[in-house]
Amino acid sequence: MTFQRLPGKNPTERRRYGTSQSDLPKTFLSLMMIVRLLSSSQILLCRAFQLSPSTPPQEVIQQQLQALQQDDMAKVYQLASPNNKERTGDVSRFGQMVRSGPYRHLVQHQRSLVLLESTIGASQQFLVRIVPQDYAESGRIVEYWWSLSRCRGGEYDGSYMVDAVIPNQ
Repeated sequence: MTFQRLPGKNPTERRRYGTSQSDLPKTFLSLMMIVRLLSSSQILLCRAFQLSPSTPPQEVIQQQLQALQQDDMAKVYQLASPNNKERTGDVSRFGQMVRSGPYRHLVQHQRSLVLLESTIGASQQFLVRIVPQDYAESGRIVEYWWSLSRCRGGEYDGSYMVDAVIPNQ
C-alpha cells in the first residue's frame, strides 16, 4: 500500500486524516475492534433469547409477539407449552391455525400493546391489543388474552410458556 502526500497539508494534518504510515497499526486495530464488536453483537442478537426459569412471562409474550409480527411460526411454536402443542399439533398445523380464523390478525401485525396483567392461580394472564396488518383498510383493532404458566418437566422445566391465546370478545 502506498500513500501520497496531500498537497498543501502539513504532516500533523495528514495524520489526522489517517494518511501516515505510522497510523496504520492504530487504524487496523480500530477496524478490527469494530468488526469484532459488530460480529459479537450479531451473535448476541441471535442468542439473546434463551427460554429459562428466570425468563419473566412478559418477555415470553414479547418474544412471541415479535415472532408473530415476523411470521416466524417455528419460534411462535417453540414458546407454546407442551399442552398447547398437544392440542394444536405439529408446527405446520399450528401455523395453519394461526394464519386463519380469529388468529390471522396476529400474523405480521403492525403493533402490539400489553394492556393488562393478572395472576389467576399458577397462571399469568395478559390482555394484548393488536393493530393488524390490514388496519388501514379495516380500521379494526383486536385484543387477545395470553395465558402462560410454568412448564413442568422436560427441556423447559420451570420456564413460562404460552398455554393459550384466546380472542377477547
